Amino acid sequence: MKTLKEQLAELYDGHKLHGERIQKLENVVPKYPRIRIPNYTDELLSVRKSVDAFLNSGQQKNMAETMLQIREMVSRMPRVVQVRHHHHFEKMTRRVIIAFLVLGMLLGLSIWLAYYFYKH
Repeated sequence: MKTLKEQLAELYDGHKLHGERIQKLENVVPKYPRIRIPNYTDELLSVRKSVDAFLNSGQQKNMAETMLQIREMVSRMPRVVQVRHHHHFEKMTRRVIIAFLVLGMLLGLSIWLAYYFYKH
């Protein structure tokens, strides 16, 4: 078994190696890939011109009036809209459901018969 001094010496050497590795990694400058960033100044200027033209044309007043009209229409609408519910089966729907049930039972019977004759 190793003595306490030997264990401390090994730990010290290990920490020293880790410290050297960390210093090497800190000094390495990463190489980033070259990224092409397009120049959108012309497009942004045209968007700015169109926004300025919209703001100067007075369309905001028209939009405000339209929003007021929409709010008035919404306020005139009733809070609860009456809906007539009816839940029933139509004549053909009931027949289709019965037909599927009968077909399901026949399928189960045929699977059972096949299994029965397979085992006996």
